[in-house]
Amino acid sequence: MLVPPNSADPRWLLAERVAASPAFTRSPRLAQLLLFLCRHHLANEDERLSEQTIAADLFGRGHGFDSASDTIVRSHMLRLRQKLEAYFSEEGASEELRITIPRGRYVPHFHSAQTVIEVAAALSPSAEADGEELVEVLPRGGRISARWAGIVAAVGLCIVCVLGVVGLKIGGQTKRTATRQLWRQLFPQHSTTLFVAADSGLVLLHGITGENTTLSEYVSHDLHRAASSAVSMEPGTALSLASRRYTSFVDLEIFNRLSHVPEALAGSYSIRYSRDISINDLKMANVIFSGSADANPWVETFEEGMNFVLADNLHENIRAFTNRHPQPGEPAKYVTGKAEYGVLAFLANPSGNGNALIIEGTSVAGTESASDFLFNSNELEPFLEKIRRADGSVPHFEVIVSTESLNGSASPLRTLAWRVHND
Repeated sequence: MLVPPNSADPRWLLAERVAASPAFTRSPRLAQLLLFLCRHHLANEDERLSEQTIAADLFGRGHGFDSASDTIVRSHMLRLRQKLEAYFSEEGASEELRITIPRGRYVPHFHSAQTVIEVAAALSPSAEADGEELVEVLPRGGRISARWAGIVAAVGLCIVCVLGVVGLKIGGQTKRTATRQLWRQLFPQHSTTLFVAADSGLVLLHGITGENTTLSEYVSHDLHRAASSAVSMEPGTALSLASRRYTSFVDLEIFNRLSHVPEALAGSYSIRYSRDISINDLKMANVIFSGSADANPWVETFEEGMNFVLADNLHENIRAFTNRHPQPGEPAKYVTGKAEYGVLAFLANPSGNGNALIIEGTSVAGTESASDFLFNSNELEPFLEKIRRADGSVPHFEVIVSTESLNGSASPLRTLAWRVHND
């Protein structure tokens, strides 16, 4: 039985203030999620804070909950982290405590706004940009001594100087040279970048029929061949489902994060649905795809020149990435099992006058792992520094990563292999 939090505990009082703030009262489900996490944590019930448990206890999902296809917990956690960051940078800027929830975890952390450990995390090159796991610190009385305050102020001044020299932005996305160069190449001035959302209606059709659709069929809007393989429903009903305009919440999360990249200026990008574009669109613009070829058939346009290519067998429920040219120690295929796989590919567009970025996976979780690599500067930045050219530009590349599910929670991603294209 869950023990109620001590009503005098400053950590619980903080959680209640945050949940009662205007931003959270407009999002009652996020307020419930925050209090749910804090209540269990403060009652020493951290083992209850898993994706499966949250889905069942808070969102009413049953025992058949599949975290690979249902992202309700992860999507709400993403929004909760964003709301917390906004609260403590605006309305709650004067709070002496902070609440953070590291990415991939569901246990809240309480720490002082002015502790040396927070400063050390900001300085450490190994700290993850998307949520270093901070040590929980609660100074006696909720305050720090004048001596420690002086030390923090001095170290903080050094941080400001260092960050100013290397061009980092405090409180926002880390600004590092190679990563910024990648964004400049994807969002060049006086050019348009297309965000192409996956067609989840098409994925529904594939799941019903066990047959994938070719790009030529997709472009001609002729899905009758695939629909004719439906055995659980009438082909007409299958076609009706496929015609509906669905996309995944993961796509929306990715595009939301891309729109906040400093180089993505207002008016420099456009969001399009996969079935609404043509090959000429791809030739005339920079383009970013979310989803693999079975959800975004335009990816097929790039696969001839790729090393890591999605290879699935819907009849046998096998999903994998083929490694066309394995290097020593690499498998010929990355087949899903305990792990899900994601590929991030930065390539030339079909006309060669622009760039394309493909964010795909063996599942929703796989696509999410590829996006985590893209937005985690401590993963992306060292990789880009390793491969960047002498003139500072970023060459075209492919990276394959994996993620596992442990007790219903996504584990940190692993970088498995990569290729650099000398085009």
